[in-house]
Amino acid sequence: MVKRLTGQMVADFIFQMIYSEARLLLQQPKLSVKQIADSLNFSDQSAFGKFFKRKSGVSPRQFRKKMAIF
Repeated sequence: MVKRLTGQMVADFIFQMIYSEARLLLQQPKLSVKQIADSLNFSDQSAFGKFFKRKSGVSPRQFRKKMAIF
């Protein structure tokens, strides 16, 4: 059903939702990367970092630095 409506596999849709939430949370400077990883139910900060870098091409910290410029 999800694939028919969105054109994406369920897993891809879920990963996109998690990535979108991660981007929003990383814009909150009071939250550490570890806190964000925990809130998104990653096993650890490293797993979150790998997931985020695979999706965005930059690490969570690099993303934060880039967002701080804007």
